[in-house]
Amino acid sequence: MAKNRSIPMFTPHMAPGAVDRAAAVLRTPMIGQGAIVDEFEAALRKQRSLAYVVAVNNASSAIRLALDICGVRPDDEVVTTPLTCTLTNHPILEQFAVPVFADVQVDSGNIDPHDVERRITPKTRAIVCTHWAGTPCDLDELNRIARRHGISVIEDASEALTASYQGKAIGLHSRFVAFSFHAIQILTTSEGGALAVQMDSDAGIARMKRWYGIDRIGRKANELGYFDFDVSSMGFGYHLTNLAAVIGLENLGTLEPQALHRQAIADAYWTGLTGISGLTLPRQYNDRVPAYHFFTVLVERRIEFCRAMKAAGIATSIVHARNDEYTIFGGLRRDLPNLDYFSERYIGLPCHMGMTEEDARYVVDAIRKGW
Repeated sequence: MAKNRSIPMFTPHMAPGAVDRAAAVLRTPMIGQGAIVDEFEAALRKQRSLAYVVAVNNASSAIRLALDICGVRPDDEVVTTPLTCTLTNHPILEQFAVPVFADVQVDSGNIDPHDVERRITPKTRAIVCTHWAGTPCDLDELNRIARRHGISVIEDASEALTASYQGKAIGLHSRFVAFSFHAIQILTTSEGGALAVQMDSDAGIARMKRWYGIDRIGRKANELGYFDFDVSSMGFGYHLTNLAAVIGLENLGTLEPQALHRQAIADAYWTGLTGISGLTLPRQYNDRVPAYHFFTVLVERRIEFCRAMKAAGIATSIVHARNDEYTIFGGLRRDLPNLDYFSERYIGLPCHMGMTEEDARYVVDAIRKGW
């Protein structure tokens, strides 16, 4: 197939006014964490109807905060997904805890609740799930398991900001939900993230811990021009800056148009890719709306498929390798059969604001020509 266009796998999407607003912040003396971060948290909370939002510097930091707040300590276990960006599982190691990988669902790539429960032990303190490509996990089942064992669910919703589950926005179902505002995410602050929680007490602890364990609201300035405060628990440097927050504020207005546009591209894939030999579409759910960070398909002869797409000017990617491939996580597991099947076949197709519905149809046509 002759290459006549170039469709990247991902592309950042920036609101037109974001550059000017960022420049205005750069002309002020307050480019670090300040009132604009508070404004961004409030706007995000309102737009997604969330309970509490704590802005941080990236999604990995949000997960680390959640692990720390829910009591994960050295040698504890956290049942987690192996099919995700390493940002999800590095925080477990940072807590000196043990990641216990559960298998995934072969028709979605999301963590399998049934396999999660059989891996829980008396040392388990949390369950971490990732919404693969923006399709929500089985949150009811995961939270029922968590309640039964007295532990917490931490959602990595990096790719699922505009997704919903059973009619409610992602961010409202579990005790902790981490979002990413990385450059290629649906909402970008250039780099950043947020932790959504359901309780004021968790939000208060997260706000304190993100700023080195210091209570920035309760501290008082003394006559020496210094703040009197005590630091009673460990904290981190996880705060978001005003510069990043103002970009996020401007980009919040793009969420609804992005959701509609990505859905239209996904619809073109769902319609055009049905019934192709050697290609399997993921499961569609009646009780959830994906965010479509990318579109996943399972293909036979994956290398040949990717070469054919490249020849047509279409970028594809596995996006995230199974984490047990990495030495830091102990090497390949032999008890994850669904992951074995899925990880040998899945590939991501582009689905973003930098492409048109015509581009999506071009991708479909290129696939239908075979590989």
